[in-house]
Amino acid sequence: ARLGAPRLRRPMALAGARGAGAGVLRRGLGEFAAHRAAGVPLWSFFSLMVVLSALGHHLDQPDGGASAFFIDNKTRRMVHTTAVDHIRYWLKVVLLVVSVYIEYGILFRPLEALKQKKDVSRSTFVVREWICLFCGAAFVARVVLQMMSWSRIISWVEVFAEAGIIIPLSLASLGFGAARKRAAAIGAMEVVGLILFLAGTYLNMWPEYTRHLWKRDPANAGRLYVGGLFGVCRHINYFGETLSFVGFAMATSAWWNLWIPIVMGAGLIVFSVPELDAYMSSKYVADWATYTQDVQCQMIPFVW
Repeated sequence: ARLGAPRLRRPMALAGARGAGAGVLRRGLGEFAAHRAAGVPLWSFFSLMVVLSALGHHLDQPDGGASAFFIDNKTRRMVHTTAVDHIRYWLKVVLLVVSVYIEYGILFRPLEALKQKKDVSRSTFVVREWICLFCGAAFVARVVLQMMSWSRIISWVEVFAEAGIIIPLSLASLGFGAARKRAAAIGAMEVVGLILFLAGTYLNMWPEYTRHLWKRDPANAGRLYVGGLFGVCRHINYFGETLSFVGFAMATSAWWNLWIPIVMGAGLIVFSVPELDAYMSSKYVADWATYTQDVQCQMIPFVW
């Protein structure tokens, strides 16, 4: 009986560890959902966005063509001209700004409350929080800048599911991770994370900016842009987007925030790349065939 006792203890210890881990996860999720933005609990905000996303999907009336959920070939072909199109545009902008406000509240509101109670010093180390807020605000500013050059419409699903759920949930998670490391000094991981965020933002913005300038020339109307970094990788901007969020997650010091770039990268590879390829191959038939032969790399430079 004595010899068998240690064997019995091991499964019990493992079960106890799993139970403790589940308890930490439940407490963390409960704490996250309890956060408020302008007095509104996050769980109720996201619940409303889920309902509106389902309604938006019905209103968008997708045609069954190539789709990446937030955007499809039908949406890419339609130019925004009506009052409803402009309402959707500005609703997305508002929800993007709300995303940064939610992130700010998670990062700094608890600290402000503690300072009022004099539970922490006013010199509490908050560099990580400011880095995180900078990354969130820079990301949203970049999206809004890019939207200004779009001529296509914005779908209801893009408004409520992307700008109302995915983006605020991601920024809230990143802010929550950084806030849980409050008062801890930053190290190499956060510095490297910030560098990767800036590099990814560059790889996302610069190719699209050069393409925008090229397309403004009337001589290039109806032609496919294959210059600059798009001559290295067909969807280099998608790679930059994913890389920026790898850096953003690292800057929060919470490794579990890597779920964001992992999910994002998988979504881009599985859904966005095929959807955009279908659109480009139908819009630029001859140019696209030549381009895909010359530039075989799809999204990850020199890899895939």
